[in-house]
Amino acid sequence: MAVIHLNQRNGNDIRHKGLDKKIAPDFCLEALNGGKVHLNALKGKIVILNFWASWCGPCKEEMPSMDALNQHFKERDFVLLTISIDYGGREPVRKFIEKHPYQFSVLLDPKGNTLDLFQINRIPTTLIIDKKGKMIGRVIGPKNWNSSEVLSLVDQMISDRPGKVASLKD
Repeated sequence: MAVIHLNQRNGNDIRHKGLDKKIAPDFCLEALNGGKVHLNALKGKIVILNFWASWCGPCKEEMPSMDALNQHFKERDFVLLTISIDYGGREPVRKFIEKHPYQFSVLLDPKGNTLDLFQINRIPTTLIIDKKGKMIGRVIGPKNWNSSEVLSLVDQMISDRPGKVASLKD
């Protein structure tokens, strides 16, 4: 079992305190490209769950590296889901994604219900959910998701290789 700790230059990191490997609560959200996504349907995959908004500068800062992470692992047991909390709903998110054609899944939560469900109090916040549906990490603030350390850690989790303490520094 890997213990995850990601150090950020700005002091933000993945924390697993309070998560205690709890099962992630299920939700069903509409996807920007149509259809609905249920989190529970993704058990058996590593899920990176990112909360963001189109007006959030730090959120936009990390998106290119999230897209690269998604492209790197998209053919494996891995899913990157982003949840937009834009209060304007679909339209501002659609316009943003048209300008920045990222390939990851964008889900819509204009009422912010998932913020309470996952106890998110600022964005960007990213959760890491293991193949059993347990929350094993939380990153508060922007992160370079395409760093060699992150790629190695995600590869270990996907491959079910037990790891030692992984310390990832920017």
